[in-house]
Amino acid sequence: MLGSMAYRDDRQALAMQIAELERANQKLREKLEASQRKLAKTQSEQTAKRTAKARQGCIVCGGTLLPVAIFAGRDITAPLPLKMSTLRFVDPNGGFTHSAPLHSMACASCGFIHNFIDMQISSVVER
Repeated sequence: MLGSMAYRDDRQALAMQIAELERANQKLREKLEASQRKLAKTQSEQTAKRTAKARQGCIVCGGTLLPVAIFAGRDITAPLPLKMSTLRFVDPNGGFTHSAPLHSMACASCGFIHNFIDMQISSVVER
């Protein structure tokens, strides 16, 4: 015999190779799934950090942001709160919203005004 193992026929050798390849394939699939879960977790953590950090400092000078109210209209006794169309944003409950309140923050150092769309479920105005 030429080899160290004797097979009854070539089919048995192929079956053993296929079984070994299937085990290796299963291990690779498990590693891929674990990597995908790790990637999704890392991406969600990074998104949460960016979201939390978005309202902490001025993007122009790094100064402190303070909330300010920006209203429309001429009657100061009945100001109109600004709203922005959010038809391109999906509502967290499903469907689309028509508008969402616009919140503003001004930098205490340079005075730059940062506008944010409030997309929280509690404050989304639906029609």
